[in-house]
Amino acid sequence: MAKNYLFESPIKIRVFECDMQGVVNNAYYHNLLEETRIDFLESIGIDVRNLYSNHGIDLIVYQASIQYRSPIVPGETVRSCLNMRRENARFVFLQDFRRKETGELCLKARVDIVVVRNGRPTNGNAFAEMLEGKITYHNSRHKTPFSPNLNNGNLDNILFNYEMKVRDYECNRYGSATNTFVQHYLEITRLEFMESVGESFRLWHEKGVDMMVSRIDLKFIHPMMSSEKFCSMMNVKQVGPRAIFTQEIRRKEDNLLCVKAICEIVAIVNGQLDMGSVFEDFMQNQVPAWLETYRQKKV
Repeated sequence: MAKNYLFESPIKIRVFECDMQGVVNNAYYHNLLEETRIDFLESIGIDVRNLYSNHGIDLIVYQASIQYRSPIVPGETVRSCLNMRRENARFVFLQDFRRKETGELCLKARVDIVVVRNGRPTNGNAFAEMLEGKITYHNSRHKTPFSPNLNNGNLDNILFNYEMKVRDYECNRYGSATNTFVQHYLEITRLEFMESVGESFRLWHEKGVDMMVSRIDLKFIHPMMSSEKFCSMMNVKQVGPRAIFTQEIRRKEDNLLCVKAICEIVAIVNGQLDMGSVFEDFMQNQVPAWLETYRQKKV
């Protein structure tokens, strides 16, 4: 294949990593992407586990954009490929998952990392010194494959609000919810909204209609700590074949913004992309009817 990567490693997909549709769950990809970044750093002699104990350094995901191109199923082995570039204080990992046999692109991601030292964000120079002489950065003159689409992602109108709580088992060693579980919270909110309207992804699945996340843009603004209660809020609109969910997570105690996200959903009917008909009745009839009932209950 003509495309060159800084690092590649094989990843085999296991059954427990997949959902009821028989494909890797969209949120679980955060684990697989992180696994590749850790393997890459260890391959050049940087032990991520000891970065903090030896240097006081933590590598924190600040922003992530993931495009889901083709589902991956249990038993498949994919090539997990990585390039890297530096953009001022951020280290940007450009990651692809490709089918081992054909090279077909299954997923592409941009993950922006910031370097925190002794609890404070830094300019990244200490980490850059560790990388010096060990890697060749992806050419910064090249256009980044895609960028997070969160500039206009402010949640001005809240259609649905669902309260949750961070559990201990959802947290990392710092006591904050992992990126994977944060994306699960966003998915739970969408599922609860669908069920409150009278639909669900499961019922659609049983009818032969599968709802798939085609892209998600995430900005991790403030850590969500164990035992904290939070409000997961959303709105939704239809744009062509896509249902676009604008979402925010705020800490309940003080309304602190923790996460912003835009999630794009498409419908697959009999293996083909639906051009919007599945969402039309839902958006034009079911959601307005639900909203009217909801408002009457509040009066």
